[in-house]
This record gives sequence, structure tokens and C-alpha cells, in this order.
Amino acid sequence: EKEKERKEKKGAFSPKWNETFTFIIHVPELALMRFVVENQGLIAGNEFLGQYTLPVLCMNKGYRRVPLFSKMGESLEPAALFIYVWYIR
Repeated sequence: EKEKERKEKKGAFSPKWNETFTFIIHVPELALMRFVVENQGLIAGNEFLGQYTLPVLCMNKGYRRVPLFSKMGESLEPAALFIYVWYIR
């Protein structure tokens, strides 16, 4: 299942989306969470900026820093997402 952020903050160095996503995960042992950051372009479409993927069962509750990587798996430090994780098992 795919969720998408709906708000866009143009020109911000540290954008804030303040979005909440809810997922029902039927087989958490096989589930992955993928974070993708794109810049929404008007002419050429979306420009990939960074990504991070991890098993759902490795996500710890609370505030977390999610590092971003290129499509080739190279670190994009200091680029990161600051997220809050909460779940019920």
C-alpha cells in the first residue's frame, strides 16, 4: 500500500509536511517501509532526491532520524527525515 504526502512546501531548506499515515500490515515479518523524497516538478515530472528502506519490524517507536541515500545506495549525509513512529502489534 502506498501513501503520498499531499502538501507541498516550495523553496524550503527544511520543509515540514505534518502528515499522518496509517497502514494495516497483515504480514509484518515480510513488510518493508520505504521513504522516498521527490521534488515535484512542473514540466519534467518528479525529481528523485533520496530514499531509505527498512523492515517494518526494525522500526522503533518514538522520534527517529531517517538518513537518505541515493538510488545507488550512497549516503546523502546530512540529508535526513525526522519522523515519529507509533504502532500497535
